[in-house]
Amino acid sequence: MCIAAPAQILEITDNVATVDFGGVRQQAKLDLVEDVDVGRYVLVHSGYAIEVLSDQEAQESLEAWDELLKIMDEEAENDKTQ
Repeated sequence: MCIAAPAQILEITDNVATVDFGGVRQQAKLDLVEDVDVGRYVLVHSGYAIEVLSDQEAQESLEAWDELLKIMDEEAENDKTQ
């Protein structure tokens, strides 16, 4: 399964952004999106920004990711104790 993850744009050089995934930085090409600026959030998939998120969409997406990671951590902890 492949999924896109939300990331905040930290800087843009030419048509490549340095983005932040909660402390992890990566390069993302901006060929598929328009109207991007430093500070905005984008969905990144396979090294490409595929969608620019509104502030509300970014917040909702980040909250969903936090919940997913929490559930995955709990499941991993349960697997260790069984």
